[in-house]
Amino acid sequence: MNLLFVGSALDFLKPIGDVFTALRIPFEFLLGFFYGVLSHFGPAEAIGAYGLSIVLLTIMIKTLLFPLFQTQLKLTKKTQAEQRKVAPELAEIRKKHKKDPQKLNSEMMKLYKEHGINPLSPMIGCLPTLAQFPILIGLYRAIYDASFFHSLHASPFFVGLNLGIPASASHPVTWILPVLAGATTFVQSKMMTQPQAAAGDSQAAQMAQVSSTMSLLMPLFIIYLSFQSFALQGLVLYWIISNLYSIFQQYTVNGWGQLPILGSGGGGAAGGGNGKDPGNGPNKGKPRSGSTKVLVGQTELSGRRNRRR
Repeated sequence: MNLLFVGSALDFLKPIGDVFTALRIPFEFLLGFFYGVLSHFGPAEAIGAYGLSIVLLTIMIKTLLFPLFQTQLKLTKKTQAEQRKVAPELAEIRKKHKKDPQKLNSEMMKLYKEHGINPLSPMIGCLPTLAQFPILIGLYRAIYDASFFHSLHASPFFVGLNLGIPASASHPVTWILPVLAGATTFVQSKMMTQPQAAAGDSQAAQMAQVSSTMSLLMPLFIIYLSFQSFALQGLVLYWIISNLYSIFQQYTVNGWGQLPILGSGGGGAAGGGNGKDPGNGPNKGKPRSGSTKVLVGQTELSGRRNRRR
């Protein structure tokens, strides 16, 4: 009796389930179309026409989402640059009003308004991810639909990997795609990680630390999900190709970001030890102000000694 009551109480969720089921229809159509074209080419069939269909479908989806993701990248880059510019003033405000949260928030908002910074702009970074949720659900339903797969009469193998099964800890061959999914997620996360916070801004440094930690935990979480029974290898292949596309797109806007070795994650003191501006601007080759003060001080001391003599 209680089960019947609970079941009737959850009837309002049935339309959501119907929507999720309907999401697979366009993906089944596109997968079927791409497979029908590729299956007639010998090399594509040898590599795996079904896997190549997933690759082409992923590229098409990412291309459609390109403007949204590109706008988010440029806005994030602009916001980070503006926040670095006001970081010293922000640190002073936090230090001055650390015991008065209300005054602190008002002063921070005032500073953001003066410099045209929208503190909520990082939330826009969630839009491409949110846009992928229905895509992941629809593609999952299409890949998981056994009747659709059998109707294609397709081989589930792609470069020797079975895309129709989940990864298993007992079969090392199935580890390849989950590891690649984790690696590409790590690269993408590091490329989006914010640069090191300015000295003295403890709150910004803490946020940067959280971001850096998430860039390590997220790949591990993706690997964990890739070994679950619901994550067929075909879905993991979609995630890898999607990440590779995003990495290329992020590189065109932000370069390698904070990625170790390739990016600026290693930091390093600007200008090295030669006391010159490392850039190519008007200060190139000129001594730093600190070095100038030292030289002036040394000259004054030498003059006084000579006068004493």
